[in-house]
Amino acid sequence: MSEQNTIAAGAPKAPALLRALEALVGLGGALATLMILAIFALVCVAVANRYLLGAPIQWADEMIGYLLVATIMLGAAEALRRDNHITIDLLSSKLGGSGQLALGIVGNLAVFVLAAIIGWSAWESILFARAFGSYSVGYIEIETWIPQIPLLFGSILLGLAAIARIWRLLIGSKAQ
Repeated sequence: MSEQNTIAAGAPKAPALLRALEALVGLGGALATLMILAIFALVCVAVANRYLLGAPIQWADEMIGYLLVATIMLGAAEALRRDNHITIDLLSSKLGGSGQLALGIVGNLAVFVLAAIIGWSAWESILFARAFGSYSVGYIEIETWIPQIPLLFGSILLGLAAIARIWRLLIGSKAQ
C-alpha cells in the first residue's frame, strides 16, 4: 500500500486549514505551469528572432534561467502534494500499515527539514544581496535578491506541502 493510498483510505473530510494549505500549494503549481508556458513562448520567440529575423533577443537566455528556477521551486511543492515525485519503495512496499505511516511521516519530516534549510539559506542570501546592493551580470541588470525570491517562496510552499501530507497521514491513521 503506497503512502497515497494510506492518505486516501477512509480519510474523513479534511479540515479547512488543511484544504487552505493545499490550495496555496496548488496555486504555486498553477504559477509554475504558467511559467512553463512563458518559457516555451520566450524560447519560440527567441529562436524565431535569432534564425528568421537575424536579431537575437539578448536577454532571453538569462530570463529563461530565472523563470526555470522559479518554475522548479514552485512546482516541487505541487509535485509533492500530488505524490508525483520520485520515490523508491524498496522498504515501504515491505512494511505494514503502521510501518508505512511511520515511514511516510519520517519522509515528509525530512522534506520539511530540507525545505527549512533551503528557505533559511535563501533568506540569508536575500538579506546579504540587499545589504550589499549587488546586481546581476548580464543583459538583465537587476538586483540579485529579486531572482532569489522564488527560492524562498518555493521552500515555504514545499514545507507547507510536507506539513499537509503529514497531517493527512495522521488524519488517515485515526480513521482506520
